[in-house]
Amino acid sequence: MNTDSEKRWAEQLRDNIVIGEPTDLPLIGVKSDGSAGKSAENTFFGIYTPHTTSSPKGAVILMHGSGAHPDWGDIIHPLRSELPDKGWATLSIQLPLAIPEQKDEESLKKVIDSSVPRIEAAINFLKAKSYDRIVLVSHSFGTLMALNFLQLKADAKNPDETPLISAAVIIGTPSSGTSAPFNSPMMIEKIKIPLLDLYGSNDLDKVMRSAKARKTAANKAKNKNYRQVETIGANHFYNGLNDELVVYVTNWLNKTFSP
Repeated sequence: MNTDSEKRWAEQLRDNIVIGEPTDLPLIGVKSDGSAGKSAENTFFGIYTPHTTSSPKGAVILMHGSGAHPDWGDIIHPLRSELPDKGWATLSIQLPLAIPEQKDEESLKKVIDSSVPRIEAAINFLKAKSYDRIVLVSHSFGTLMALNFLQLKADAKNPDETPLISAAVIIGTPSSGTSAPFNSPMMIEKIKIPLLDLYGSNDLDKVMRSAKARKTAANKAKNKNYRQVETIGANHFYNGLNDELVVYVTNWLNKTFSP
């Protein structure tokens, strides 16, 4: 994994965060390269922004795309900075980054696998803040990490028997190959929680080509709380449409968790 790039992003972002708090999340028993081991505790970077309303609706873990960071200008920053005013705390996490020269399937699978303990650490952080309703919101390559986690933890429950993750939003989800964690429809088939699948009418080919298969997979899973929406005029990064994206995600969350 590209830990040097992670460190550079963290250094650049840490002193320039206006909204939210720079946070170092602990990874217990995970080596600096992301593999399991008996090494001492190490950390990864995130940005935590508590809800600003009188009472919280829940918390969102934000997961960026390939080569990006937890305050990426499009999609990630608008959601992480605006959702707290709607009652949703946000924790935007630095995901493992691939080394540019190592983007073969085997190397990328290791990168995706190494995201699992980070998501678990993010969940533990938010639960320690007394947020019980936790939602994953991911973009691009980050959606493969989110879907991989959700299909691996499909049967994981909280002590009160509610799902470990309450819902998920995937934005610009690609698909390739015939197996997880690259084939997004295959993973969606295993997911039962509410799932919002957003993509743009001008999105990447690998996102648009798999849209029908993703919807079919949700139907196979009998997931009545799956919704797929094509945003007319949006490209892969929702350039110029980030405000509309925030509104749509907020409205879907409110509808999904309405009393």
